[in-house]
Amino acid sequence: MLLELMSNGTLAELPPENIPKGISPLLLNDSSVMLLLPHNKYLLGRGNRWIYSGLHGDSQKNVFLYDSQSIELLNEGAAPTILNAGTVNALRRELFAKSEPPGTHTGAVLMLRTFMRNVPVFMSESAEYLDEKTFSRTLKNNPILRKAYWTTRFAMSRGELEAITRLKAWLKTGPEIFARPGNDLRLWFSLLEMPDAEAISELESLSFSQLELKRMAAQNASPVIVYNQASGWLVLARFGRKRDTIFFLWAYYTHDLWDELRERKKLSVNDIILSSWGEYDTRQAMTERAKYKGADDITE
Repeated sequence: MLLELMSNGTLAELPPENIPKGISPLLLNDSSVMLLLPHNKYLLGRGNRWIYSGLHGDSQKNVFLYDSQSIELLNEGAAPTILNAGTVNALRRELFAKSEPPGTHTGAVLMLRTFMRNVPVFMSESAEYLDEKTFSRTLKNNPILRKAYWTTRFAMSRGELEAITRLKAWLKTGPEIFARPGNDLRLWFSLLEMPDAEAISELESLSFSQLELKRMAAQNASPVIVYNQASGWLVLARFGRKRDTIFFLWAYYTHDLWDELRERKKLSVNDIILSSWGEYDTRQAMTERAKYKGADDITE
């Protein structure tokens, strides 16, 4: 895809044959995004990389585009080129749509098979699950397997093996519980004792006051549980190494969901938190999967 940055900050798509002289046509293909910039510069995205360079053999520089953050590209002897947050998001979106999802299929299915052996696709003696195209057809008809697969694949690509433990807890608890009407679950993470302003606003809308949140954070115990008759249950858990807290997790449960997990399933509070975090991981994985090429397997 070939784009040009217009003077008003918007992007215009150009035919591939409009690539300027001085840029190799080989740089522009079905898996790349190129943005033409002022001062005879361009930004090339391919895979997980963005390169900033020029038409006249300028040195190439790796740049990083972050979600919803503007970026300033320096030009020697001239004013910098600024890409606003909207432009950055548009570029990232276009590149994601042309890129394969990270991780490897083989590694993901072999890991999944160790704790999902009873799923029919993993019982095949011919090991058809090792073929990614064949397996993707199975994912279309099995939403739980689909969520587990992409959660595992993304987690392994990032080396986040703790997510696999949370996924196992989610599967053991029963993923269908979190999908039932009325079983609302919300999670917030914070590096500080108090969550950010947006999370506090959400919690206040659920009838938990800032004073209650401060009282929970002030306690040394973990987890800390607060019950609100009008709303439901709020749990605060601390995670870290030894005595050092690295981050805080706030989890909200409706009455129905808490009763399902605590009273009917007889889960400990720690197991509830672990499986709930697993549910959160699967939601994040499906949101991430939707960004990449070939996302037809996530259609319900």
